[in-house]
Amino acid sequence: MLLRWLILTVTFYTTGSIAESQNIFNPQAITVAIDKTPVSFNPYSDQALMGQQFKHLLFDPLFRWDKNQKIEPRLVKNWKRIDKRTVRFFLRDNIHFHTGNLLTSNDVLWSFEQAKKQINSNFLSKLDWVKANHKNSFDIRTSLSDIQLLDYLTNVFILDSRFYESNTNVLNSSPSIILPPVRNLQMSGTGPYLIQQYNPVLGMVVVANPNYWDGFPKVQFFRFMRINKPQSRLFALLADDVQVSYAIPNKSTEDLESNTTKNLVKVPSSNVVFLTINDKLSPVLKNKEARDAIHLAINQAGMLKYILKDNGQVHPSVMALADNTFSDKQDKTKEDMPEYDLEKSKALVKAMKLPKQMSLLVMLDDVGNTKKVAEALSKMLKRAGIVVATQEISSEEIWKNTNLYYDLTVSTWQTQLMSRDNMYENLFLQSYLTGYLQDKFKGQGLKDNFQQESAYFKTLQQGNWVIPLFYQDKIWAQNNKFNLDEIFSSNGIPYWSLLKLKNTEDKPKNEDTLLKLKEKNQG
Repeated sequence: MLLRWLILTVTFYTTGSIAESQNIFNPQAITVAIDKTPVSFNPYSDQALMGQQFKHLLFDPLFRWDKNQKIEPRLVKNWKRIDKRTVRFFLRDNIHFHTGNLLTSNDVLWSFEQAKKQINSNFLSKLDWVKANHKNSFDIRTSLSDIQLLDYLTNVFILDSRFYESNTNVLNSSPSIILPPVRNLQMSGTGPYLIQQYNPVLGMVVVANPNYWDGFPKVQFFRFMRINKPQSRLFALLADDVQVSYAIPNKSTEDLESNTTKNLVKVPSSNVVFLTINDKLSPVLKNKEARDAIHLAINQAGMLKYILKDNGQVHPSVMALADNTFSDKQDKTKEDMPEYDLEKSKALVKAMKLPKQMSLLVMLDDVGNTKKVAEALSKMLKRAGIVVATQEISSEEIWKNTNLYYDLTVSTWQTQLMSRDNMYENLFLQSYLTGYLQDKFKGQGLKDNFQQESAYFKTLQQGNWVIPLFYQDKIWAQNNKFNLDEIFSSNGIPYWSLLKLKNTEDKPKNEDTLLKLKEKNQG
């Protein structure tokens, strides 16, 4: 019966079948189902071209966040503050790149120069300079606080300057789509793995770096198999075509939790779904009671339960996961949880003249949650007497040009930064809310700096202009063999070199979950 069902569902993950038929993957590898294969191997390329997990797989940053919300030195051994604006960093000894070249401070300086050429980073503009002090140490002069600087340095990956100076095209061009797969792809970092085979359509195989400075990884081979749809990745996991899968559908988590051979790993994330309220089209929304009526009609806990299946959290602060470890002044204010009161909302709506219909713009996300949020919002607001017309888009350019001309918007935001100040700045400069927030901010006649931005953002939240509806966990799943729950950073990045087998015997297969999902999909 299982075999027959797998044949019926083979179209859901033909990518995996093609990969096997081409025999391009190492059979000894642990297979991980992913949504996107990297199409660039430049660690300073956009997140859409090379995800953070792959940057950490092949390269090392100067620092990284551990699972306990602590900064962990990586290529840096230690550091000290020289004066109010200068910090000196000391590199670890005897670290080699994949080519065998020895890591020095010249590689650090060269990597900063490449970052300046290739990314538009507000962080880099805040550095007065980066200078070598010795072959194993360098100085950074900046007005940034310690936590801000170290947080930003978690995104600075060090390149092999001697290799890339002779192979500049490697950083500037993407691998071509060719078959058979690329072998021995040219690149050189200090990371725990090297690329053994690669195809941008199907996936890639990596092999452990035998000379890795932080010890030989427990898993020698990883196969990253590209399977686009979350439901297809789940079927591949249940059929044992993959051992680990990213982004399991929320609607399937309850079924998977009852499976004795598979288990979920829920990774807390800074990915938040926002609702904004704009008064440009409907001046009545300048009235706080009108905005209060909208917020009171929204059952955020209910959306979390029925849309995310409780795989997340409702929190009034958009900085719920921010780190304050190094901060001089920690924010100890306790914010009240959002109130849901439909009757109070109805009374407020009845007492004022709202438009017969308001507009809602939705930026669609990869997993379909913002679409479901918009549908839920429409129903909730209708019960309070507020009718909305919804427009769904997936183009960032259209969003930038039109989001200020809708009464309401729904979008998501996430950053890899963890410092509170850095997160606020990222929200103002590099999010779907950027145009909206900057428009509101300019109207206050304030100077452009993150301290005032963060204070004003709190004012916007308190005034129900910006409503963080809920945070979304990242849902992974695996068979019961591995310590997957132990490999994630506090900002949700899997460090694959930490994955290892558990010391437990394999349990017998369980087909019940696959059959349940079959019945659901047929229904």
